[in-house]
Amino acid sequence: MSNEEATMSEAAVAGVPGGDWCGADPFEAGFRDDPYPALHGLRDRDPVNLTPVGTWRISRYDDVAKVFRQAKTSMTLSNGESPNFDPLDKRGSFLEFMLNKDDPEHLRLRRLAMLTLNAKTARLMEDEVRLTVTEAMDAALARGGMDIVPHMAHNVPSRMVCKIMGIPECDREKFNEWTAARTNAFFAKFLPPEVQQRTRDAGEAMADYFEALLPERRKNLGDDLISTMIRANDDADQLSDDALVIQAIGIIIAGYETTIGLIGNGMRALIDHPAQMQKLRERPELIDNAVNECLRYDTPILFNWRVLSEPFEIGGKTLPADAVIWQMLAAANRDPARFEDPDRFDIERKDVAHQSFGGGMHHCVGNALARMEARHAFGAFVERTRGLRIEKGRLEWSHSFFRVMASLPISFH
Repeated sequence: MSNEEATMSEAAVAGVPGGDWCGADPFEAGFRDDPYPALHGLRDRDPVNLTPVGTWRISRYDDVAKVFRQAKTSMTLSNGESPNFDPLDKRGSFLEFMLNKDDPEHLRLRRLAMLTLNAKTARLMEDEVRLTVTEAMDAALARGGMDIVPHMAHNVPSRMVCKIMGIPECDREKFNEWTAARTNAFFAKFLPPEVQQRTRDAGEAMADYFEALLPERRKNLGDDLISTMIRANDDADQLSDDALVIQAIGIIIAGYETTIGLIGNGMRALIDHPAQMQKLRERPELIDNAVNECLRYDTPILFNWRVLSEPFEIGGKTLPADAVIWQMLAAANRDPARFEDPDRFDIERKDVAHQSFGGGMHHCVGNALARMEARHAFGAFVERTRGLRIEKGRLEWSHSFFRVMASLPISFH
């Protein structure tokens, strides 16, 4: 390792500022509007980039894949602390969520979740998704338009995840603001104090809700995920009530926000590319590839993280143990070394091997359900707006840390 690399590595371990955002500061106002020019610059200029906050950003497709597949990593530092979380955010902390756990604890929790969040559940939920999408389109056509986010992108996954979790339909709206705000917990250490406080408040509210729900559910167990975890709690695979609450909070956030982003961002891409929409209208068999192209073209999760458990060489640099890595999924998905003309939205693109669901043992557990929901939402939208001109409305971003819209009204003429 060169002296320069050693100095940078020491800074990364200590969290000492000394790097460069390279014009791609993800916490800067406006970055979310169109991050891709900045991410292209980052990938070209410094693909293994030490940031001013001491983390390393990996932005080339092959390097991101190499970290997922080959590096020995953890979700926490060697002292057990999170590299990203707000240390004052105690109640409902994601530190105990399965996403932040390593094996064997991660595998134990993931197996519990997979009892409900799996391809079989996606198939069983398909009729309900189809009905929800149909109702949304009927209402939109009757009134001459829709706000894509609340009427479709939010409505579909929120109903499905609440049903899977066992949350009563009458309580579904309570989670609208909570889930968006709570996503900021994943990187709250780097966010402004007012955002940190809003994130803590959302965690408190969600913890209160699930703590009140547990005794009621114990009296009336069903086939939902919370009931499954309660049964595990009563059998050999025990979870404390606190741990059960944390898993419930984490799963519902993952089920809400990422799929809102997939459906919302994907429908926006189709609107912005009417020739592609027409192609999907004429060739509905392209729908699965279209969903994957939407995930590649505009992923809702711009980056996630890993912590090296031992030194690892990547991009000509040797990063030390405890180096915090931010895997720049959005940059990898538009890497010209991997995808021809990567800024082109093309639903016929071959080999759409995006990184949007992450990789390794933390690969998204609910990806089958998310794809199925998006498939029906896109399909109905394209099919039922035949011959109609779509006029875009005003785009607004949610409070989510992810690239998720709050509003995108459109009108049909």
